[in-house]
Amino acid sequence: MADSELEVILKMAQKINPQIESGLKLEIDLEQLRQLPARTLGCSVARFLDEQGFEPIGSGDWIQRNHEVWHVLTGISPSVEDEFVLQAFTPAQVFRPDCAILVLVGLLSNNCTIWLTIKGLRQGKIANLLIEWEV
Repeated sequence: MADSELEVILKMAQKINPQIESGLKLEIDLEQLRQLPARTLGCSVARFLDEQGFEPIGSGDWIQRNHEVWHVLTGISPSVEDEFVLQAFTPAQVFRPDCAILVLVGLLSNNCTIWLTIKGLRQGKIANLLIEWEV
């Protein structure tokens, strides 16, 4: 995805979504994360960003800036199809109107199947139940 497309998506999401911790500073030092032990979340996020050629998202609210962490935690790839699956997973964690819109776009454009969407929704619900159970 081109930087200009990402910027447009982030701006639209900022208008549509309730903002979560939008003023909270988040600075990701990839070099520091790379130095962490191999099986830590921080090191895994740095490796994911490096492997994909991504830079940390520096704008938007807390959820947008942590988008790549969700990929690492869920094991969902950043392919076009899997981005729609991740959007199906997200609503079980936090209310995001743009997620429903993006899932619908994925289904209508044949970039995602109904079965993968259902899988993403189920995984999100299971993850949310596990989080509630742990708390």
